[in-house]
Formats: sequence, structure tokens, C-alpha cells
Amino acid sequence: MDALSRRIVGKVVLAGVGCVSRGDDGFGPVLIRRLAGVPRLSTLDCGDRLEDFTGDIARQRPDTVLIADAVEMGVSPGDVALLEAEDLPLGAGDTHRAPLRAVMEYLKIRTNATVLLLGVQPAYISDVRSLSPQVASSIARLERIFRAGHGCLRQNHAGLALTGIEHER
Repeated sequence: MDALSRRIVGKVVLAGVGCVSRGDDGFGPVLIRRLAGVPRLSTLDCGDRLEDFTGDIARQRPDTVLIADAVEMGVSPGDVALLEAEDLPLGAGDTHRAPLRAVMEYLKIRTNATVLLLGVQPAYISDVRSLSPQVASSIARLERIFRAGHGCLRQNHAGLALTGIEHER
């Protein structure tokens, strides 16, 4: 937990990636909408084109960039993980125009920020506008963490520190 809280600090940009009309692929945009207005957290809905928003992210001069996206990780639906680009499973996030790993590495170079994926394991990605119960539950849990804290979200001298998001259900 302590190592994690040191990784997500300072000015935090949370970029939601996905398409709300494709089931659990809407995880990122739905999470962003739920977290709008959280103090010291800048949110950005990138739709399904994170690569088109790299300039917007860089202009905010973040210390930490979190990318919220549904990613096939080979775990149970609704499981949440915080991953660096090199930790992504091969092919993860490659349903976008540009591979997620490549965009994360580019953002790291361009912003000199810590860039992490806040990933959720989807139950399904299909032409349906609703989230699976598992992913909806994960969004509710993440919203509680960001909004209420309970030792998971705290202010520090640089802005935010987040703990409590390790690989979990």
C-alpha cells in the first residue's frame, strides 16, 4: 500500500477511455462522469481515442496520469488492476486505433509523469449500452474510494495520493 500511495501523487489527470455503447468498454467514460467534480482530480473523457487527447493531457502538466479502460487481463470480470505500460498483457487495449501501451509510453515521455492504467476486466464488450453488474460494481467501489477516501484517497503536499487499488475484486 505505501508504495502505491507514493506512485499516485501530485496533480492527477484521470483519462477515461472507451465507448459507452459497447457494454463494459464504457468503463472509462462512465467512471469519468461519476468522478466529475472530485477536488484535485482532473477528468477527461477520451472516448475510444486516447491518442487524440495526449496534447490536452500534457497541457495540464500532470504528475500522474491514470488511464481508466476496460482491458482483457485474464482475470474475473470486474477485477480492477493498476498497471504500468510494461505490465500490460500482450495485446491489452489494442482495440483502439493506437495500442494502449504505445500511448502510455508516449505520455510518459511527453509529460515526464507517472502513467498508469486503472484497468477493469470486462465481462463483455458488445453492442449493448449497459455495463455488466461486475463492472458497474467496480465503478461504484472506485467512486467511493475517490470521493470518500476511507484511507484510500488523501491529500498530501502535492495534491492526491491514492491507496487501496491493487489487483482486487
